[in-house]
Amino acid sequence: MSDHMTVQTTGGTVAGRAGAFKGIPYARPPRFGSPLPPEPWQGVRDAIEYGPVAPQNVDPILEQMFGVAPFPVDETGCLTLNVWTPEADDTGRPVMVWIHGGAFISGSGRDAVFDGTRLAARGDMVVVTLNYRLGAFGFLQLEDRPGSGNLGLLDQVAALEWVRANIAAFGGDPGNVTLFGQSAGAMSVAALLMVPAAKGLFHRAIVQSGSAEAVVDAAQAAAVTGEFLGLLGIEKSSTERLLDLPMAELLRAQQELGAAMRARGGLGLPFGPVVDGVVLTGQPLDAVRDGAAAGIPLIVGTNLEEGRMFTELVPDAPPVGPEVLSAVAGTFFPDGAEALEAFRCLERDVTPSGLFAAVLGEHMFRAPGIRLARAQEQAQMRAGLAPAVWSYLFSWPSTAMGGRLGACHSLELPFVFDTLGAPGTDRFTGPDAPQVLADEISGAWAQFARHGTPGDDWPAYDTESRWTRVFDVPVRAVRDPRSALRLLWDVPRAAEAG
Repeated sequence: MSDHMTVQTTGGTVAGRAGAFKGIPYARPPRFGSPLPPEPWQGVRDAIEYGPVAPQNVDPILEQMFGVAPFPVDETGCLTLNVWTPEADDTGRPVMVWIHGGAFISGSGRDAVFDGTRLAARGDMVVVTLNYRLGAFGFLQLEDRPGSGNLGLLDQVAALEWVRANIAAFGGDPGNVTLFGQSAGAMSVAALLMVPAAKGLFHRAIVQSGSAEAVVDAAQAAAVTGEFLGLLGIEKSSTERLLDLPMAELLRAQQELGAAMRARGGLGLPFGPVVDGVVLTGQPLDAVRDGAAAGIPLIVGTNLEEGRMFTELVPDAPPVGPEVLSAVAGTFFPDGAEALEAFRCLERDVTPSGLFAAVLGEHMFRAPGIRLARAQEQAQMRAGLAPAVWSYLFSWPSTAMGGRLGACHSLELPFVFDTLGAPGTDRFTGPDAPQVLADEISGAWAQFARHGTPGDDWPAYDTESRWTRVFDVPVRAVRDPRSALRLLWDVPRAAEAG
């Protein structure tokens, strides 16, 4: 690999170092407007430093996970991406494009855990990470601003268009792009499976701890907009005032909105992709079931103890008592008492807080993940195609915080990117996290990006066998793991599954 590389892009020439090109502008973000092409530049632009992140409030969970200090924020210059490549030549390597999580209100493509150096080298491929607009800037729906409820998704589409136009110059193949993401990033991937503007821009997909059901309907979006405008003292007929308010004022209202939602018993997640009839014409899960993603190989999976990140790392989280636990279980499952008994038989932590975390993880991530896998498998079969769907369960438990985190939400990230040595990672994984597991999962992701299958030892998913790759030490394949929990919510869909 050359230490210094220079590449000509559609916007101008960029100079990277040691195979990494950072902070490349892929679009411009007019406030509450669709992304525009980046301003071209003259001469050679240094691409050795990450760009600023999208407007966001400080994320206390991220600080606790990795000890990460807040990154510089710039509303007008946040739409950048980063590229790692073994060599900027004409090899035509597989490309992996990463969409970060953060509940659609925080995060960036520059986190140290997302460094693409080792993943690119392992698979001899090109890895791309990106920023997109978050919170109100990316997902506040305004009636007089077309696309405003999905600007974050449109940013992601613009990044994929940049990849199609430019990635060959970095040694990548624009005809072999795998889109992968986690949490809100995985929800974005699931949504993009049905977005017409994204069709043909990626060819494989990986959904890590996400959902094809986490979209906001028109009524919800209108309620959020009304409450947000009220916090700013703006009438619905005067939304043009939003264009002139300081960024800090919008972030303040966003913070207050989330706090108000939590006080009412919600999760405090006001923003996400909106079913607006234009960018998103319906529920992504329904669209996938109807064949919107037919022909796209798909990996879908979750972590064993997703919910423990929220119960252990959210600051000032109120304690969960038996009454709250019963109410939540009754909301999420047809028979709350039956569900709690099933969880008690399977979970290592049967305190009210531990069971609450388990119920939350099953409802928010594992159940939607299984439904997405099944929808895609059925669509493939109806189209006369091989299933081409693979399921996983990441179950290796963190040893940090006295083991309280377990196999929680986001724990798989440093294993996927093979960045166990990144600064601060051991705060989250605990010391001596198994490199052999990083080899397994990052190797499977690289294999999938190159060949469209994660390997012969990982059986495809179908609704009869439900083969699932369990990422632990040792890694193994299991038929229908934790089926007792699946049957709690899957019974009404038995006819569909058959």
